[in-house]
Amino acid sequence: MKEERTALEPIDLEQGLCYIVKERKPFLAFALFENEVSNGLAGLCVTRQFPDKLRDAFNLGEARIIWLSHTPGTDHHNPTSIGTLATIISSFIERYERCVTIIDGLEYLVINNGFQQVLRFLEHVNEQVMQSKSVVLVPISPNAFSEKELALLERNVEVVEQPAMSVALEKDLTSLIDQYR
Repeated sequence: MKEERTALEPIDLEQGLCYIVKERKPFLAFALFENEVSNGLAGLCVTRQFPDKLRDAFNLGEARIIWLSHTPGTDHHNPTSIGTLATIISSFIERYERCVTIIDGLEYLVINNGFQQVLRFLEHVNEQVMQSKSVVLVPISPNAFSEKELALLERNVEVVEQPAMSVALEKDLTSLIDQYR
């Protein structure tokens, strides 16, 4: 395993790897996802955030967005149906020679399914991505997990740390980036 990286270093995502991106809000993970999609990779976004707001905040191109929600609708997915979610992600990875997937809302999946089931889900996805030329990004808020749970989540994946940043600085940085899009 490689050493943990920080967001201040340039991040070149390696094919066939799953990355845990440790950050309070998933800004860095979505910026990495946006970058991969803008470089021509097919993208799948599984998220707890409302899809229209995500598309307003990031240039996601033709990426498919699946909203984790108990509300029925097109591309809405019940968060308790974790087995079918794993199948959707596996099928996407198998369909494209190279692709990028972001799983935003792991904490929400834990609330709805329990930690052990979500860990098995993540291990299954990780096994799929290892056999491919794809990348999976999983932003997590480290404070939402115990030390033991974090160790289990990080065991077989690459870890990217988001350096501490004030909320005001993060918002300033976001608005500055938006000005140059």
